[in-house]
Amino acid sequence: MNLDICWWNTRLTPPTSKFINQLTNSDLNGKFEEIINKIILERPLDLIILCEVYKRDAPLIKKIATANKMGYRMIAESVSGVYYDFAIIYEKTKIKINSTSYIDESNSFEQQLRIGAIVDVNFDNINATLFLSHWNSEMFNGQEKKEYCAGKLRDKVNAKFKKGKMNIILMGDYNSQPYDNIITTTLETTKDLDIIDKRPRVLYNPFWRNLDSRSSSHFYPGSYHYKSDAYDKWKTYDQMMFSSSFITGNPWKLDIYSPEIHNKFTGLSFKFIDVFDHIPIYGRLSK
Repeated sequence: MNLDICWWNTRLTPPTSKFINQLTNSDLNGKFEEIINKIILERPLDLIILCEVYKRDAPLIKKIATANKMGYRMIAESVSGVYYDFAIIYEKTKIKINSTSYIDESNSFEQQLRIGAIVDVNFDNINATLFLSHWNSEMFNGQEKKEYCAGKLRDKVNAKFKKGKMNIILMGDYNSQPYDNIITTTLETTKDLDIIDKRPRVLYNPFWRNLDSRSSSHFYPGSYHYKSDAYDKWKTYDQMMFSSSFITGNPWKLDIYSPEIHNKFTGLSFKFIDVFDHIPIYGRLSK
């Protein structure tokens, strides 16, 4: 049995009051729906995590889920003045959502930060925890805020481990590359499977391999296209990270070659990169 996962920062409703209070953009909604229906048609997907969506997008997400005979859950709330902006579309025969919550904390300057949402799920009778994150960009002291978020998120991961809850997946738009210190050192992640074997609380980050240039199976050299960067327009900001239980297979096991960025969009009514700046990413669990 496989469980195929997708994460996509959609750009539908960025998490600020400016966008949340705007009228919905029917043209953008139509293009979003075209993309979701296309990727569901092209590959089996059991768990789709959407980012930059909010309550106003719920009817559209429900429509897509219903058309594909899937369930959906909005994880979109204003928590202490911070907007969380996620939704989940999921295969009801394989996945159950047990609970959702938010990491509701502020730093010493009393700045409320969007650290992450916690989703406790059941994958075919095996419990797991998803941590969903959408962190600040480099603007407005973004680096310092991301460092704080990474530390607090790691604290929550450690708390799960201490309770014996070892099946953990982190997914998000971290506005950081896989090699940045906040990802490697603060979140305690690695691309080295030997380290995972010896240090089981270190998280495995397979998205290092998506830093390379284009190839026949890898059209986009990153998951995020930043048009204004004169030196490197492509960043691998969107990532999935897995606890060691998914490497050893207990019983779900990550197909270590499955994590990837969507290869190329063809047959659309528009050019993808002219409308969306983040590319969907994927991973697969098997048992």
